Amino acid sequence: MPRSTGLAVWRFFLITVVFLTYTPIYWTLLKINKPLGFRFGRFYLSSWRKCIGHQLIIKGELSKATPTLFVSNHSSYVDILILGTFVPARFVAKTEVAKWPIMGWLATNQGTIYIDRSRNAIADGTEKLIEYLDQKESLILFPEGTTSDGCQILPFGSSFFDVAMKKNVVVQPITITYAGWDGLPMPHVMRKFCGWFSPDIDMVSHLWSIAQWGTIQVVVDLHPPMNPQAFASRKDLARASFEAVQKGLVNAFAKPLSEQMS
Repeated sequence: MPRSTGLAVWRFFLITVVFLTYTPIYWTLLKINKPLGFRFGRFYLSSWRKCIGHQLIIKGELSKATPTLFVSNHSSYVDILILGTFVPARFVAKTEVAKWPIMGWLATNQGTIYIDRSRNAIADGTEKLIEYLDQKESLILFPEGTTSDGCQILPFGSSFFDVAMKKNVVVQPITITYAGWDGLPMPHVMRKFCGWFSPDIDMVSHLWSIAQWGTIQVVVDLHPPMNPQAFASRKDLARASFEAVQKGLVNAFAKPLSEQMS
């Protein structure tokens, strides 16, 4: 596949400029006015996304309910840049994310809620999420619990859907699909390169790799919000969310990219 080292160098230069220019503003706003800092943070994340060459194509409408539990598939740290651009909510992430270079710092400063996903800690994690929902804060959850290769959806864990059932919080499934490359359908072999799911590749090396490509079109499908009262259990709610996200991935690959970009 064609790559350009010069393009990657240029993009890393832009990333450096954004980091040096916006970080002091971001840090200051977080100190003096945290809500304003969070809003600036979405602009910050959007700037990073544009620097690495990811074009956002949003389908559907964002839930207007406050709070909302947004649930999405997950294949890369870039998903954080994608959703962080326009979804006014806190991310829910595993504790390891805090240690990621740069992205961990960004996630932490954007108010990410870190959860221990071990079986013994699920109850504590659920209570922590309920505290934020009680404060009318929307959350973004990746129910797969890990990253996939972007070509399939891993089974959704149902544990944290319990917070939606208990607090009667609307759930909106979201599908993120790395669907295009320079306006053409994404070749199957490249879909897996977009994902960051292998422990053998560090984040910086992966970022350098995708920065060498042209523009990547990312289709974000916002599915109709779900009322938890319509489901008998958290497992039913998790299953319905999984099916919606999976259908979105299939449709994104099946439809012509030109049609999705129009």
